[in-house]
Amino acid sequence: MSKYRLLLVCTGNTCRSPMLETLIKAKLKSLEKECEVKSAGLRVFPEDKVNEKARKAVKRKGLVIRHKPTQLEAKALERADSVLTMTMEQKLYLRMDKCFYKVFSLGEAVGFDIPDPYGQTQKEYDLCADALEKASEIIVENLIKAGKI
Repeated sequence: MSKYRLLLVCTGNTCRSPMLETLIKAKLKSLEKECEVKSAGLRVFPEDKVNEKARKAVKRKGLVIRHKPTQLEAKALERADSVLTMTMEQKLYLRMDKCFYKVFSLGEAVGFDIPDPYGQTQKEYDLCADALEKASEIIVENLIKAGKI
């Protein structure tokens, strides 16, 4: 059986999805579980970098984001076993895609969406990282329970 492929999607792929990707990967490593986790954005520009406030928020948790913002492409959607968006709006944006059946908002998957902290204070990024950490625990637990990893 091949590795389960999880794709995380947010708007710019500069804060929420890279933070969640990093948190999930760390959780999987600590549990010695394997899963391919990647993230992408709906509107990414070539010069984009991961937001420094996002990096600091994750560094507080002893982790380092190793990611370059990536534009979401149809191939990535098709390849993924599951796609998680940060909000229901992002899920609805993807609804015209033929892969819609495997796209879920975090609200559906873990019980709460993650609002975009872009342009806000470090405290808002830290709170976002805390919410994403809780989401990562639920996501990994659900994947284990479902026998996906």
